[in-house]
Amino acid sequence: MAGTGLLEEITSVQKGIAVCWLGNAGWLVQAEGHLIGFDLDLESPGRRLAEPPIHAEVLAPKLDVLFVTHGHGDHFNRPTCRVLAENGGCTFVIPANCLDTAGECDIPKERIQVPRPREPFDIAGFHVEPQRALHGHARFAVNSTANFDDCGYLLTLDGKRILQPGDSVLLKDHFELEHVDVLFVSPTEHNMHVERSADLITTLDPEHVFPQHFATYIKTEQNRFWTKGYPDELRARLPEPMQRRFHKLNQGEVFLIE
Repeated sequence: MAGTGLLEEITSVQKGIAVCWLGNAGWLVQAEGHLIGFDLDLESPGRRLAEPPIHAEVLAPKLDVLFVTHGHGDHFNRPTCRVLAENGGCTFVIPANCLDTAGECDIPKERIQVPRPREPFDIAGFHVEPQRALHGHARFAVNSTANFDDCGYLLTLDGKRILQPGDSVLLKDHFELEHVDVLFVSPTEHNMHVERSADLITTLDPEHVFPQHFATYIKTEQNRFWTKGYPDELRARLPEPMQRRFHKLNQGEVFLIE
C-alpha cells in the first residue's frame, strides 16, 4: 500500500524537524519523537490530480496527533479521519464547530481535544497556541459564513515555532506574532493570495516558508478560487534572501530542518 517507505523515512528522523507535504494543506511533521499531521485528506478518489503519497491505513498506527483547522472536506476529510480513528490511536484536535462531524466519523470523544483561538494548551509534551482564522472566498472576500471556532495553530517543537494559519484571510493577529521559525502559507484567492502572503512573510521573517494549497485537486471555474495556488508568483515577489528560505515541495517530499 502506498506510503510505507515514506512513513519509514519521516519517522526515522531522530534530530531536528522533518516536514512532508501530502497535498493541499496536509502535512506530516516529525519532531521530538512525535508524528503530527495537519488537515489530512488522503481518501478522495476522483478529486485529486494524483494519488496521495501515503494512505491513511498506513499512517494510522504511527500518527500521534492530527490537527484540523476547520470543517471543509479538503481539511477535515471524513473518510481519512474515519480510517485514522479505526486503525490508530491518535488524538484529534478539532474545532468546536466540527464536533458533530467528528461523531459521524466515529472518533471517540476521549480522543478529541477541542481548541479555542487564543487559548493555549499542551498536548503530547509540546505547546500549542490556537490562532484566530477567518475563511475567505472568491474575489478576496471574507466568507459570510466564516466561523469563529476555526483555528490556525502555532506549535513549539524542538525549539522552533511552527505556524499553520489554516484557511484564513490576513489578520492583524498574524502580524503580531513573534518568533515564527517555520511558516506554512496558502497563496490562493480565498486565503492570502500573493501580495498578502508576501507581506506576512516579510513581516514575520521566518527561517523556512512552505507554500501549500496548490496543485492538488482538479480545477474547475467554480472551484479555482481555492484549488489554484500561486507559489511561484509568491516566491518571485519575495526579496532574494527570503527566496532562499522558500521551499516548494513535491507531494511526498521530506524536508529536514536542523
